[in-house]
Amino acid sequence: MQPPSGFSRLHQALMPDYNRHATAYWWTVVPLGFLAIAWAATDVALRPWPVALQIAAGVAMAGLAGNFPVTIPRTKTSFALGEIFTFLLLFMHGVAPAILAAAAEAAVASTRTSSRWTSRIGGPALTAISMSATGAMLQWMLALSPSQAGISLAALAGIALWVSIVHFVLNTILVAALPRLKRGEWLRWSAVTGSFGLTLVVSALCAIASAVLSESFR
Repeated sequence: MQPPSGFSRLHQALMPDYNRHATAYWWTVVPLGFLAIAWAATDVALRPWPVALQIAAGVAMAGLAGNFPVTIPRTKTSFALGEIFTFLLLFMHGVAPAILAAAAEAAVASTRTSSRWTSRIGGPALTAISMSATGAMLQWMLALSPSQAGISLAALAGIALWVSIVHFVLNTILVAALPRLKRGEWLRWSAVTGSFGLTLVVSALCAIASAVLSESFR
């Protein structure tokens, strides 16, 4: 009998309860998430240092807010008010800084709420994927206007509301899919809607407040 390979030992240590589908899912989405983080870090590093310094401060504040996650009763879902810094960076500086801020907040929050390295590593990766898609949607919505300066504050608040909903739903689906795969179940819409309520309201308020603040700064 051959001894287990290094990958098998790693799997037994980190993923003892992961079946084949859950393992394939984790090893697919996590590298994609860290590719998004690497692209975002490269993009920010190439910006003028005053802008990069402002972005770094926003990312640090988002990460600091991740130290105080609020867990929703009877669920494993939690949120932190760092989203206001994430959305502020999104509206002021674009997708890349928002990816870094979202990943920083998720990394800190998952470290405090979970002892499993699969969650600590997967949390920021999944959030980075969600923010990448959300940021792309925001750019598309802003491109529908002849110029960003021509968007009214009310319209921008409406866009921010949709952005927060898309980010919330995508992130919830990505996170909820893993335990469903581990149990061999299909992902149901109720797994997403079960986290609605206070979390979505807070996320929406953070996004709208960030949009208003970005216009004030602008």
